[in-house]
Amino acid sequence: MSKAALLAALLALTGLARADDPPVGDPMRPFAGAGGVAGASFVAGRPRFSLTGVLISPSRRVAFLNGKPHSQGAIVDGAEIVVIEPELVQLRERGTGTVISLRLRGKAAAQPAGETAP
Repeated sequence: MSKAALLAALLALTGLARADDPPVGDPMRPFAGAGGVAGASFVAGRPRFSLTGVLISPSRRVAFLNGKPHSQGAIVDGAEIVVIEPELVQLRERGTGTVISLRLRGKAAAQPAGETAP
């Protein structure tokens, strides 16, 4: 097969895509549920706060909340980190306390302060 015939066959194949075919999605575009507000931590169907790790040393405590390291007293999405423990973080927002549990398997659980995790 000559180069010209091969080129003609390839061009004919590219014409198989129709204008009414759905466009290929951009893999770098944020998910539709992500909103578009910079710094927002709520995505539809996901918990508002996600605790993925806790580091405790004699000199400081760090909680990895919503993907970033935070110390006690930090404000995360409008809530203050009040307590950092080995397996949980207590938050306070507008006078209401919330406990975020560290789950090694599964999702982090948020519950009102004072209640124990199941």
